[in-house]
Amino acid sequence: QLIHHTKLKTCPMSTNVVLVHTDKPSLAATLCDSVVKSSKAAKEARHSFTLALSGGSIPKMLSLDNMIAAFARQNIEPSFENWHVFLADERIVPPTSPDSNMLALQTDGFLSPPASSNIKPPTSYPIVDSASNTPSEVSAAYEEEVKSVLGSKSAGVFDCVVCGMGEDGHTCSLFPGHALVTSPSTNHVDFITDSPKQPPERITLTFNVLNSSRGVIFAAAGAGKSDVLKAVFKKIDGSEDGPATASAPQSLVCSKDDSQFPCAMVSPSGDGA
Repeated sequence: QLIHHTKLKTCPMSTNVVLVHTDKPSLAATLCDSVVKSSKAAKEARHSFTLALSGGSIPKMLSLDNMIAAFARQNIEPSFENWHVFLADERIVPPTSPDSNMLALQTDGFLSPPASSNIKPPTSYPIVDSASNTPSEVSAAYEEEVKSVLGSKSAGVFDCVVCGMGEDGHTCSLFPGHALVTSPSTNHVDFITDSPKQPPERITLTFNVLNSSRGVIFAAAGAGKSDVLKAVFKKIDGSEDGPATASAPQSLVCSKDDSQFPCAMVSPSGDGA
């Protein structure tokens, strides 16, 4: 499923389009198309595109080949010039660790096109050396970098954030019942040292910056995510409970008011690109 958060004047809360795909390749293609469209609008408006990406299955969906194909479908010459790519969350591990989201985005995603491709790479922002810095220091350094780049390139907010969604409803490194969820941080970036998933030390974008973004896309693969989607979203017209299905692959939904899942607490209110 691909959930694209937007704002509609007819709905007082964040309004979302849910797209259901029957296979990962079609999901990846739609995700890449959405990112390229967002980049086009941002660069036309501000000459730069600010993007934050999670790990998990997202790097492979945003592979260089998939992104090149998305550019071609929109008749745009492939280029990541003036793209500024941050981590929506990161494990505080050495940069060569297989747990590093940045490493996955560099090896599986589009961040490092080969020189032979003649495609201009984006500017990407890894975390500082975790071996000589505490989680608090890593988080504070990334906070300053995020605020600086957004302030100079994007009027203070992200153009687009691509998040995953766990079967427990977590997104980024915002987990159900955790302090960053029950008492949301006012920072742009914060850290945890007790993640319920390994490794325990992580930084994450907060609801503060997610909800000020111009758009947030959730990309979730697997039948195990269907219960979370049904718990989080309701159709605006009230015709039936739950989001889209394979037989009705697109629907317009709002977040349920009483949902306690972290992913349901993402409600972007940016000015649009």
